[in-house]
Formats: sequence, structure tokens, C-alpha cells
Amino acid sequence: ILGNIFTSCSSDEINSPVLTENEYPRIFGQWPEKKADGSLGEFSTPLDKPLVIKVQYTPSQYCEGIWYIDGVEVHRGIGYTYVPTTEGKFQVKLVVKTPKYETSREAVIHVVEPTS
Repeated sequence: ILGNIFTSCSSDEINSPVLTENEYPRIFGQWPEKKADGSLGEFSTPLDKPLVIKVQYTPSQYCEGIWYIDGVEVHRGIGYTYVPTTEGKFQVKLVVKTPKYETSREAVIHVVEPTS
């Protein structure tokens, strides 16, 4: 009799492929493409609305995601909610590490005038 051969640490991992710690980490989900001139892509959000960035990464059981805003660590985990406090442009960086490798994504968060 065969038992369950699949395990999951959380419901966030349901669609993630099962990989080992020897795999290079990959980031999937919402992320703006770089612009034609090579500059960073942009998220945009009004001052009165938090920006929710949803991503997944694999191999999920071996990865840790670290989020930075303008070079300062602000969060560890899957996904990030940026709550703007002032208008302007801010650099967001996600670094995903396994015991052996790391990868990253960068973008600009453009906070614009409130919607009201």
C-alpha cells in the first residue's frame, strides 16, 4: 500500500513544484518588467492605499524571502504589503535565499497622490 508521498508546510505552497535545496531559487508572481531603457520596473500606488505584492518562490521548504525598502530590511516571508507614508519613489528589493544559492528582484514603488 502506498502512503502519501507529498507533504506541504502551508497552503501557500500548493502550486509550487517540489524541489531540493540543491536547486537555484526561483521567484514567481507579480513583478513589473524592466523598462525598455533597462531601468527598473515600477509598482504604483496612491498614498492612501497599501500595495500588496504577491509572490511565491521555490524550493519553498528551503527558501527564505527578505524584503528591503531603500536598502533597509523591512520584512521576511512570502509576499509583502507596503504601506506608504509619503509620496515619492522608493526601491523595493526581494532576496530569496536557499542554503546554497540566492536570487533577487528589484523594482521601484511609485507613491502618487491619494485617490480621494
